[in-house]
Amino acid sequence: MTRIADFRSDLMSGIPPAALEAMVQTAQGAPEMGFRDDPFQARLEREVAELAGFEEALFVPTCTLANQIALRLWCRPGDSILAATDSHVASSEAASTAGLAGVAVRRLAGLRGHLSPGTVQAALAAPQGPGAQPTSLVWLENTQMRAGGTLAPAGWGAAIGELCRGAGRRVHLDGSRLWNAEAATGLPLATLAQGADSLSLSLNKAIGAPAGSLLLGSRDFIREAVAVRGTLGGAWRPVGFLAAAAIAALRGRTDRLGADHRRAGLLHAGLAAALGHRAGEAPDTNILLLALPEGIAASDIVDRLRGEHLLALALDEATLRFVVHARIDDQAIAQAVETVRRIMSHQASKPPPPSPQPTRTGDAIRWP
Repeated sequence: MTRIADFRSDLMSGIPPAALEAMVQTAQGAPEMGFRDDPFQARLEREVAELAGFEEALFVPTCTLANQIALRLWCRPGDSILAATDSHVASSEAASTAGLAGVAVRRLAGLRGHLSPGTVQAALAAPQGPGAQPTSLVWLENTQMRAGGTLAPAGWGAAIGELCRGAGRRVHLDGSRLWNAEAATGLPLATLAQGADSLSLSLNKAIGAPAGSLLLGSRDFIREAVAVRGTLGGAWRPVGFLAAAAIAALRGRTDRLGADHRRAGLLHAGLAAALGHRAGEAPDTNILLLALPEGIAASDIVDRLRGEHLLALALDEATLRFVVHARIDDQAIAQAVETVRRIMSHQASKPPPPSPQPTRTGDAIRWP
């Protein structure tokens, strides 16, 4: 059977053996009835809060839910937030941001997807006309997915946090893949989260837990978050078996993610040799974006790749996304490089489609 190499997302990494064993063993025990009285959940929340330098954490089903709870707590309906143009809160989660939280996003240009302290300072100082939506929150994201898994420059988060405290604003860090930043920089989570008043972390991306995310903040913030989680339908139970698996998945994460980053570098080197500048810059972490020539649709290339047993994601119609994770080995990297090279060479050799010609109906000219 031909092997399928799945580069669509690190959600496809699979559960580490130790996490799977912990999940099965815990599921065989008696479940807890209360929403926060499971000992494995309490241990997970406590351990990660200590790692990230926050007072407390809350286990929730998804990182989108963690982000939405933060919006509900830091903002009132009708408020606005500052965020980089391509951040999750302004793109993939835009409908939830507007529909559930009633919050508008003021999109600002970022450097490789990240807001600089100078950009934030200028935006906060800009005069607001009468009736303007008040800005209550600054939104950061590390790593930045739509920029290609880029790392926030060192010290920017702490500097932005200091600016916002002086201006009476809060900072939320969408750290869905902050684990990758930890592995790439060697810095502890607490350092990477400096300046943030709240933090969201995915557990099923990167480290391979079966499900779940965490929202972190002060003790008072998390107490309010528990209530908001319930109003949004996220008060899940029993979750002890999921929390136990997440605890196990935390072990050895740095080596696991370091291998992903190394292979992402190999993928970039191979595609750069085959396709040149379209492979973009070398990835900071585990995500590589491939720019396509004009006239070639990413959705068409994705279909061609699927026929060759290679799965990738069309980030938009001009960009392919490849995410390296634990199920991607060196053989899968070599398969991806050769398959993409062959398909792109075939596409480049095809003649361009003919230009559309108008047709005349009576006195009207119609374009197809």
